[in-house]
This record gives sequence, C-alpha cells and structure tokens, in this order.
Amino acid sequence: MTLLLLYCLVFIGMGVYEYARRKNFEEFAVAGRRYGSAVISISIVASCIGASATIGMTGLAYSVGTPAFWWLGSGGVGLLILGVFLAKKVRSSGAYTLPDMAEKYISPSARRLMALIIIPAWSSILAAQFIAAAKTSASLSGMEFQTALFVCALFIIGYTVLGGQNSILKSDAVQFAMVIVGLLLALYFTKSASSVSLSSIPLQFTNAAFPLSKWSYFMLVIGGSYVVCPMLFGRLLSARNEVHARRGTFLAVFGIILSAVVIVCIGLYARGLAPAGADADSILTQVVPSVMPEWAGTLLLFALLSAIISSADSCLITAATVFEHDLLGGENVTRCRLLMAAIGIMALAIAYSGSSILTLLLAANDIYVCGVVAPMAVAILAHGKRSLSTRTMLTAIFLGGLCGLLAATTGLKFFSYLGGALSLAISLLALTKSHKQYNSEALGTAWQ
Repeated sequence: MTLLLLYCLVFIGMGVYEYARRKNFEEFAVAGRRYGSAVISISIVASCIGASATIGMTGLAYSVGTPAFWWLGSGGVGLLILGVFLAKKVRSSGAYTLPDMAEKYISPSARRLMALIIIPAWSSILAAQFIAAAKTSASLSGMEFQTALFVCALFIIGYTVLGGQNSILKSDAVQFAMVIVGLLLALYFTKSASSVSLSSIPLQFTNAAFPLSKWSYFMLVIGGSYVVCPMLFGRLLSARNEVHARRGTFLAVFGIILSAVVIVCIGLYARGLAPAGADADSILTQVVPSVMPEWAGTLLLFALLSAIISSADSCLITAATVFEHDLLGGENVTRCRLLMAAIGIMALAIAYSGSSILTLLLAANDIYVCGVVAPMAVAILAHGKRSLSTRTMLTAIFLGGLCGLLAATTGLKFFSYLGGALSLAISLLALTKSHKQYNSEALGTAWQ
C-alpha cells in the first residue's frame, strides 16, 4: 500500500509541476508543439500498450497461440500506414484535435459529427482502463475492487487535469520504462519455470481458434483505429515539426512489434504454468506473478498499472479537448479541466455498470473506426489535390458510425465490415462527385 501511495504521489507531483508552469490551451492540449521524435514514439507506444495489450493479449496468446500477435500487430500495421501517408500532413495542419482537422479538410458539420462519435467512444475506452487499473491496484494493495475503482479513477483524473498533455508525455516515459522492465522480468521467470518450449509451438498466422475472419476483424477495427486516431494525432500534433512527427511514428512501429512479441511469448510460456481451466484474463495478473520472486511480481503489477494509466490519461485528455475545442468551440483551459472531471465521472459510472474490458474496448472501436477512419483518411490524402463533396462525406461518417453502433449493440461483426466498406466507398464517391462537379463548372466557364 505504501509503494502504491508513493507511486501515485510521483505522478501527482508531475501534474502539479506542469500546472504551475503551463497556462494556455496550446500548452495544455498539444504540449506547446515542441517535442522530438524520441518522446513522441515512447508516448505513442506507452499509450497503445494498455489493458488490452497486456492482460488481454497475454490471455489470448495462452488460449489461441501465436496468432494473438495480431492484437498489437494489427496496430503496428496501422501505425506504419499512418507514418507513411498521414503523419506529416497531420502535423502540418496546425490543428489541436482530429475533429479540428475535419473542419479544415471537410466542413464544420464534419467536425461536430466526429466529435459526437469520439467523445462517447473514448469515454468507454477510459472506463475499460479504469476497470483494469482497479483490478491491478486491488492486487497490489488488498483494497476491495469497488474501492480501488474509485481511487484509481480519482488519481487518473487528478493528475491529468492538473498537467494536461505535458504531464502525460513526461509520465509516459517513466511508465514505459516500468512496463519494459516488468514484461522482460515476466518473460525471464515464466521461461525459467515453464515446461513449454517455444520451438514446439507452431508459428501460425491463423488457426482454428483464431480464424481468418477474426484476423480480418482485428486488421479492420483495431488496425484501423491506429491509422486515424484522435489520441495518436494528439501526439503527432505535439511534435516539434513534420519530420519529428513522422520519425516518431516509425520508431513507435518497432516498439509496438517488439512489445507484441514479448507479450505473446509470456502467454505461451504460461501454458506450462496455469492449471487446467484457468481464466485467460488472470494469466498475467495471477499465474505469472505466482512464479516470480515477490519483488519481481510486485514490479510486474506496477508495470501493468503503468501501462493502463498511460492509456487512460490519453483517453481522458482526448475526450475533453475534443469536447472543449470542437463542440463548445473554445480554448478555455479551466473549462477543459472541468470537462475532464465530468467525463471521468461518466466513465467511472460506466465502469461500475459491470461491463467487461473487452466489450467496452471493441464497442468503442466499432463505432469509431466505422464512422471516422475512412472519411478522415480520404480527406487528409485529398487535401490540396482534390475537393470533396461535403454532403457525401457527412453521409459516409453518419452511415459508417450507425453500422458501427449496430455492431457494438448486437455483437454481429457483419455490421463492422459493412460500416467500414460503406464509409470508404462513400468517401471515395465524394471525390468522384466533386471531381465531376469541378470539371462541369470549369467546362461551363470555358464555354462562356
């Protein structure tokens, strides 16, 4: 309990320090746009390796084998696409948020519509991180889960509200170091204690437990969420310039891939440690620590807590800055802090509702990816080259988001594929319509 208290005080101290130094909205939302590629890449990886990529992915590797790699591997592919095609354009936009870019590249209506999709989606992801943080904190402190949930939410909201993006970027470096050390220790001790040899496990792209349909879903929904992501765009917009934004993205790809390999190996070694019928979600939080020395097991739990918090704080500031800047149209830091507190409380209520981590994460990704990713990617790539039909783009966002909502509420992944395909096809149609309209107007002018 004492170690947990000291841990919290360190990050609260970072928040207080930044609160005293940084006052304006640019500092609060995008850290003054002054960070280099190393900080940007570390922050991207730290933000991406949260509850799902640690606890969930280890359990998936234990259950299905090497195809579990695609949980983070699909994100690595998405990041690579982001780096190659979009990163420089994102940074050069000078925007504060993803919806802010939507207004520049599509229309004011697109900005508001995307904001209305992002805020509830990221609030749900934040709720999932609250749940994971509470489970880990309960293991560290002995607190009851309900109490731990409230304490973790209060802590995450508190230090993020104080320091904004600056404290997040700096705390991510500390948290990422803890995550790397904790995972490497877990890998070492599980390898030493396990009866499993990795050479005996086939290296598979897919298998019966993880079919091609599931791989394609991961690539579409999880991978797509990395290509156009308000949280990751916030990192790129905090970069010193376009070169650092792009380089930081490429460095993050390597970090994501290496982390995925380590996490999958831990899950595979756990097959020789876990009792029959073990809960997959308990592999990293209970089974793995049981074969580690007490000090190493404690460090692993702090590493998991760090991974979760580094995602949670990013979700919180993303939702709040979008609310303040894109729905309310302001740049008021005090009001943004109040909105953070309100969104945090809403996420806490969602967490208390009893929904599972995976359900919340996939539901949020379904709605967001189907409604936002394709239209925004097309708009960024077309900017400066082709004009867009605004109505057609708004239709793409609305219909894609609606299909994503159906996927989230019914559990039928067919709607995810339909939403992604519809939003992409209609977005491309917006280019065609606009091009035809432009040619027609140009011909009419020439004729006159």
